[in-house]
Amino acid sequence: MFNTYLMGPGGSEYVTLETAIAFTERGFPVYIDSVTLNTPSKLRELADHYGLKRPELRLIGIGDPEGDPLLTINTSGDILSGHSDVLYLHYPSFLNHDIYYPGLNGIFNLVGKTYSLLNSVIFPFMMKKIKIYIANSSFTASFFKKYYNIDPYVITPPVNIDDIVSEPLLVRNEREYIVLSVTRISPEKHVENILYVARKFSREKNKPRFVIAGALSKYNRDYYDELREKAFKKGIDDIVEFKVNISRTELVDLYRKAMVYMHPTPREHFGISIVEAMAAGTPVVIPIDSGSWVDIALGNRNIAAPYGNIDEAFIQVKTLLENERLWAYLSKRSINRARELDRHVFHDKLYYALEPLILKRWGGTANLRK
Repeated sequence: MFNTYLMGPGGSEYVTLETAIAFTERGFPVYIDSVTLNTPSKLRELADHYGLKRPELRLIGIGDPEGDPLLTINTSGDILSGHSDVLYLHYPSFLNHDIYYPGLNGIFNLVGKTYSLLNSVIFPFMMKKIKIYIANSSFTASFFKKYYNIDPYVITPPVNIDDIVSEPLLVRNEREYIVLSVTRISPEKHVENILYVARKFSREKNKPRFVIAGALSKYNRDYYDELREKAFKKGIDDIVEFKVNISRTELVDLYRKAMVYMHPTPREHFGISIVEAMAAGTPVVIPIDSGSWVDIALGNRNIAAPYGNIDEAFIQVKTLLENERLWAYLSKRSINRARELDRHVFHDKLYYALEPLILKRWGGTANLRK
């Protein structure tokens, strides 16, 4: 949970919470032992952040349980969190951080190098004790196959679309002229790419409004200030708006009324916010060199619009803003694809992947509610 501690809530914490829910749904007692999720109030805050209902948390314990657990699942994505039976891989943390978080500078570059080095040293010793590997995308799994000949299960992260699809779908003419991006305000997410695309639109007659929404921690305040200053110097501060640490209700409203969603992060491992946007029927523009393109869009231009550089991103966004027919087609396909990636699908896939190991250790039925 190192990234979460420094940079704010992210996918690893959410996977932790949904993993716990997947097993409490089947009657198992579950405990979360985490540096960041160490009180009931923090658990509730995270649930609120991702739009989960608090009653789903009632059977989840906090801290290290007494006795030997039937199963230990490391959902942090790295080895530094300690020994486990199951390791959920978010990215290849044992490689040079430039592979999965390219372009970090200053203190973040130093932290990235240290983090990668520690994982690369410890991983070979710990990997022998792990019984099951799970990767969050085919993109992530390919690195483990290449460097360690590990062939993980691929189970994409949970995405809560319950509170999105329950709202009426807004058709194109009911939406605002907004290009939305939702990402943690942190250097490894390359939020500046949105500013580069916005700069190209500053020369256009019809300029969309770019809304950047995401979590901001105190450790990234300098980066946030740099982004705002850059927007001012480029003369685009009138069309770029930052919304930090907003409520889930406001976020869902943005997903529903935006015209286009653009994701700024190259080599993104998955991209929960991409699926959330798709669930709202908002066509997405995503990096082609990413797990987002491979595992969310399935490499299919009939599901999402890919880009390889800033010029391509600009063209894709502009096309979707202007082409009503294409917009409507991708909007419909986006909703259908998002339903295949929701949190309930994750619960089932995770449980059935681990059920054989549970049965082997425990015997009998692995579902207390059967």
